[in-house]
Amino acid sequence: IHHRVKNNLQTISSLLRLQGRRLEQEEAKLAIEESVRRIRSIALVHEILSREAGDDVPFVDIAKPVVAMVADSMISPEHPIRFEVKGDGGILPAGIATALAVVLNELLQNAVDHAYPRHLDLTKEPGQVVVEIERTGRRLWMRVTDDGVGLPPGFRLGSSRGLGLSIVRALVTSELSGEIAVAPGGGEGDRPGTEVSLVVPVRAGREDGPG
Repeated sequence: IHHRVKNNLQTISSLLRLQGRRLEQEEAKLAIEESVRRIRSIALVHEILSREAGDDVPFVDIAKPVVAMVADSMISPEHPIRFEVKGDGGILPAGIATALAVVLNELLQNAVDHAYPRHLDLTKEPGQVVVEIERTGRRLWMRVTDDGVGLPPGFRLGSSRGLGLSIVRALVTSELSGEIAVAPGGGEGDRPGTEVSLVVPVRAGREDGPG
């Protein structure tokens, strides 16, 4: 079943890409590309599930391909940004892993689009985005930190109108019953950076045993 779902999602992605090639407006093309990445992040979970016994997956096996997908599709040699994944997260139920895959995709896209705008010269000091994952009992922590231009003045997560952050906020707080916070990073000068941290409750996976 998971293999069929993955194939169906890949078909939808292909159809969207074909549609995107026919578009002339840049904004519309970007919207299609973002949608394709969202669908591919979900397809990644089903691809892993098709190889696993049961409906639990190692989250790091999802996180690393999502990071690689964003890097491959959004980064150019003229505007270099490096990505790093630290930590693990253990085995997660498919529903939680799917939602977190979409959340991670959105946070990485947001970092590329807003933390490192095209006018920012990265040739001497490439951007650096770090994804940290930590599992403590029945809680999973994920933190995405960049060294980009920082938050706009007066930024508030609750009043943000961007689609990406709206998706993140809805998934974390509503679907996953978790918490999310956005704060300035610890950098200085014109690249103070941004830190997005979230924590979600998780039930016991295969590796956790009963209880």
